[in-house]
Amino acid sequence: MSSAVLVVAHGGAGSTWQAMVVVAAVVLAAVVLGAGFGLLLIEEPSDLVTPLAGTAVVSSIGLAADALLSDNVGWALPLGVVALATLLLGALTTLDLRLPSPLPMGGIALAAVSAWALFGPLTVALHPPADILPASDDARLSVTSPADDEEVAAGTVPVTIGVTGGSIGPGEVPADEVADDPEEAGQLSMMLAEVVGDDERGDRRVVDVEPVGCTVQDPCDELTVDIDVGPGTWELTVELSRGDGTPLAPPVRQRSTFVATDGA
Repeated sequence: MSSAVLVVAHGGAGSTWQAMVVVAAVVLAAVVLGAGFGLLLIEEPSDLVTPLAGTAVVSSIGLAADALLSDNVGWALPLGVVALATLLLGALTTLDLRLPSPLPMGGIALAAVSAWALFGPLTVALHPPADILPASDDARLSVTSPADDEEVAAGTVPVTIGVTGGSIGPGEVPADEVADDPEEAGQLSMMLAEVVGDDERGDRRVVDVEPVGCTVQDPCDELTVDIDVGPGTWELTVELSRGDGTPLAPPVRQRSTFVATDGA
């Protein structure tokens, strides 16, 4: 990913605390520069009380513009860590924070290099752009009924899907309302195709899924959907996406085959 600063705000999960980190990093960097130019005196631990308390208070400003500021957490996080470490060294040791002493000069250089080098990886890990697929971790789907290769009566067949390591939500959730964990309150989709040969499938059709009672706040770990099938062998494919329908990477998907017979 390019190290260019993102300018398109998209918010998303974690954007509030990330925006606060951005503001805090800028304030801490300003404190280092203030000490470097002799505007602030940082020589002992007690000298840090006011700057750190002020940073904590000012960082709350980030809540007012989290969608915009959070996109910059990739470079702000290393900047803030280096700035804080520089201040701690200045307060806890005999090292001088005034320019052009080695401590502030080294801190400025390290902050610039780390912010540039870590922007890409940290952005992908903490605040990926909207066009990057959300990562899946431990979510697993299972078709508990009908069981794989089970024979059922043709007609209306209740299909029960269970999920572990995640959950099923209402689906079509606005992007700014999805759960923080993309595997929680996810959107369930189903496809059905007739098996016409060992490696051949008929046309796939989408099965309507109505997750009644499943909400973002109170998602389901099991859902039953009625599907209409005629006699034959059928392959069912179920997939869990993020609550707004964005696919997960790697996909959380399961396939199951059952046989529908007349008079079973």
